[in-house]
Amino acid sequence: MTAVGLALASALAFASSTVIQHRAATSAPSTSGRGAALRLAGQLVRDSGWLAGQAAAAAGLLLHGLALRSGQVVVVQPVLSSGLVFSLALGAWIDRRHPDRPLPDGGQWAAAGLVVTGLTVFLLAADPRGGTATGRPGVLLSSVVTVLALAGLAALWSRRATAPHLSLVLGGIAGFGFGITGLLLKDVVGLPATRWLLSWPLYALLVVGAVSVVSAQWAYRAGTLIASLPAMTVLEPLVAIGLASPAFAERLAPGALAHLGQALGVVMLTGGVFLLARRTARRSTAPKPAPGRRRVRPSRR
Repeated sequence: MTAVGLALASALAFASSTVIQHRAATSAPSTSGRGAALRLAGQLVRDSGWLAGQAAAAAGLLLHGLALRSGQVVVVQPVLSSGLVFSLALGAWIDRRHPDRPLPDGGQWAAAGLVVTGLTVFLLAADPRGGTATGRPGVLLSSVVTVLALAGLAALWSRRATAPHLSLVLGGIAGFGFGITGLLLKDVVGLPATRWLLSWPLYALLVVGAVSVVSAQWAYRAGTLIASLPAMTVLEPLVAIGLASPAFAERLAPGALAHLGQALGVVMLTGGVFLLARRTARRSTAPKPAPGRRRVRPSRR
């Protein structure tokens, strides 16, 4: 399927962007004091690797739009979850040259395998059919209003000195918002390019995308990565799968056996994404090895 290939290429491009930008930022000379953020930004914009990461992100967005234009939301959005697997593999390939950086553990690879298996089972059982190029305005508008309302409530709730699980809530809102941006992008690319500037979903896409990014960064600041990343990564494909039918009239294959395979695939996919995000977040917040100490590899005997 063309849409699957484009979605995989998009996931690989986004994963490459994430890995390259992260490695560029962590390899940049440390700065502190006033203006440290501006000095870091100045270093990064002169870094060819970081700029390549930005180019990869732009390519990923273009491929994402092309995938949605040629295929169904219920196929494209879950496939993008494979970006976590690509990030794991690319990060391991780059970090093997750096003894001071930990390589992925067995649990991460097992979770990555679960993601791939679940995605494969779901796509084989889904056999989607039907669908429209543009979405139903009422469903899209209500989804946008819901995201903005949740973000507003979270902002009010965060003003409490003891707001519990704030990072988890914000991560969930970000994941929900990213799922809605996929639906809005599908609607925009389904229109002729000459109508984009006159289409309200384009501006809704920009607003919801910005709110989602801010919520994600706010979640990272409000707590540990392990509290927010799993919810964020799991909700994005689930929202897209759940709203593909009411928004774009996309139908999955009927029948008890097909539904069983679809449910099993979704459970495996979301479980794998959750575990991979959780284990990755836990390792990213673990204490770094002391400088100068070499990474000890397990014996092969």
